Amino acid sequence: MSIPDVSVVMSVRNRSALLLDCLRGLADQTLPRHRFELVLVDNMSSEDLLAVAERGRREFGLNVRYTRTTADNGPAPARNLGVSLAVGRIIAFTDSDCRPSPNWLESGLAEFADPAVALVTGPVLPKPGQPITLTSKITFITHNEHPTFPTANAFYRRTVFESFGGFDISLSFRDPFDRSTECSDTDFAWRVIKAGHARRFASDAVIYHEVEELGVWRWMIEPTRLFVLPALIRRHPELRAELLHCRIFFHYSSWLLYVGIVCLVAGALLWPWILLALPLLLLARGVQRTGSFNPLVLARFSARVLIELPRIVLLDLSLIYGSVRFGALVL
Repeated sequence: MSIPDVSVVMSVRNRSALLLDCLRGLADQTLPRHRFELVLVDNMSSEDLLAVAERGRREFGLNVRYTRTTADNGPAPARNLGVSLAVGRIIAFTDSDCRPSPNWLESGLAEFADPAVALVTGPVLPKPGQPITLTSKITFITHNEHPTFPTANAFYRRTVFESFGGFDISLSFRDPFDRSTECSDTDFAWRVIKAGHARRFASDAVIYHEVEELGVWRWMIEPTRLFVLPALIRRHPELRAELLHCRIFFHYSSWLLYVGIVCLVAGALLWPWILLALPLLLLARGVQRTGSFNPLVLARFSARVLIELPRIVLLDLSLIYGSVRFGALVL
């Protein structure tokens, strides 16, 4: 067999139904199948992903390499393992909860006609037809080049990837709720960029991402994963200008929250009755944001604020914890 131009590398843990949908998307690629392979790294799944890989070979005619890790140390080590098994000159990363658009590989590969290009990314959009609610996970959406360069949609020239030693596995962590959390993809992209390699954004290389409904509790704690952000900022101070407001605040309204809490506490100590004004202030904010005096509209706005407020507090506490742990101030 001829050596493929592109190796698609995926670290997968369970989610067999979503993986099958991803394989269908790869089977529909405009790039001829002999020009790409899939390297599937099973990261200690309890589901039978080997059967899914075999189905990809049998039903879809895909060239699938399957391997299984001996320990779940997060996606970064698994992706590095996948690259070590790959043979393509270009490495394309995506995830099992993604569905590549038909020209994903062809559009991404075309950008490497320029020998100076080492990194190519593309849009990550919600899968068409999936509803988005308040508690949906939609932080993956990237219409334009995003400074975090997520591996949901990223291409690297293989020689460059190997010269940098792959993803830094020391940036794989367990968050306070024992979930795998890492920032090695962003770190790696910035190491490549700061070394002077060119990058491109291929607007036609679209990845469609599953819209996951988290439920109230998981949606509430999802921002705690961001405790790793100060670790990135310490390594790459350039990200302060790219990701933070005033080079300190992650959320644009965080500084308002801190100032508001201080003023509220100070005011309540002097004039306890000021707490009675809080509902009026909330309604006034609702009128300003919605432009409506409709009681139902204002009630929905108020309910959303009351639900989102503890989420913002959890986010800020996580950033404070990360700032102390990694020695870089992010609020």
